[in-house]
Amino acid sequence: MNNDVLVVGSVAFDTVENANGKVSRVLGGAASYASICASYFARPSVVAVVGTDFSPKDKAPFLKRGVNLDGLEIREGKTFHWGGCYDKDFNNAVTRFTDLNVFQNFNPVLNERQKNAKAVFLANINPELQLAVLDQVKKPSLVACDTMNYWIASRKKALLEVVKRIDVFFLNEGEARQLTGVYNLIEAGRILLEKGVKYVVIKLGSNGAMLVSKKGIIQLPPYILEHVHDTTGAGDTFGGGFTGYLASLKNWNTLASIKRAMMIGNVMASFTIESFSVDRLAHLTQRDIRKRLNEYTTMLKF
Repeated sequence: MNNDVLVVGSVAFDTVENANGKVSRVLGGAASYASICASYFARPSVVAVVGTDFSPKDKAPFLKRGVNLDGLEIREGKTFHWGGCYDKDFNNAVTRFTDLNVFQNFNPVLNERQKNAKAVFLANINPELQLAVLDQVKKPSLVACDTMNYWIASRKKALLEVVKRIDVFFLNEGEARQLTGVYNLIEAGRILLEKGVKYVVIKLGSNGAMLVSKKGIIQLPPYILEHVHDTTGAGDTFGGGFTGYLASLKNWNTLASIKRAMMIGNVMASFTIESFSVDRLAHLTQRDIRKRLNEYTTMLKF
C-alpha cells in the first residue's frame, strides 16, 4: 500500500531563547518537524530549499528517520534563518529576525514519486506555492494544509482557493478568527467548512486542539507535561503526526480516525516540546510512542 507522505515547506535554522536557555542555528522549519514526526507512521519525502551552509550534520535527523530528501534543493547562498524568544509560559513567541535567504525564491517542483504520494502535507508557506503543489500532485487521497497570520493578511484570496481543494485545514485560534472575522471558534470552523474543506482543526496551544466538521465537533486536551522545554515546532509536529497516521490507514475519512489522529498529534507534539529543535522528536522508539499514547488514552477516560 502506498503510504508516502509529501511534505512541502521550510527547512530552516532557528535561534531560540526562552527561560531554559538559548540555542543558535539549530535545525528548524515546518517541513523538518512535520516530516520527522510523520516518519513514525508513514514514508515522508520533503520538498524544500536550503543553502550551501546546510551541512551533513544538519541532514542527519532526516536520514536517521528515513525521510526522503530527493526534493531538498541546495542552492547557492544561506539557509532560511528565524530567531525568536518566548515568554515564561511559552505561549507567545516574539520574532527577533527572519532571514528568508534562499527560501525567498522557493519554487516547489515535484518528481514522479512525489506527484503520486498518497498524502500531502502543505506546511506553512505562501498559499500561491501551495496551489502550485496542488496543481502538480495527481490523486492524493488526503491533503492537509497549515497556514499563518501573515498569509491571511497578505494572500487571503489565494489561501481561500487552497481551502477549496484540501481535506484538512490546520490553523490556530487567532488565525481562525482573523480569516473568518468571527470570534466563536465553532462558528469560524463552520464558515471554513462552507468554503469546501472537510475538516477544520484549530490548534489551541496549551489547551490542545478542536475539530470542527460536518460529522461532529471534538475538543481534546494536550498531553500534560510537568516540564516544557521549548514549544517551537509543536504545531508542525502535530500536523505531521496527524497526516502521517492517516496516511497509514486504508480509509482515513471517519470521525474515529480523525479523533485518533488528533490524539497522535497531541502526543507527538508533547515529545517535541521536551527539547530544543528536533532533538527529542528524532530519537523516539515505537515503544515510547505507544506508552505515551496509552497514558494519554487513560487520561481521557472517565
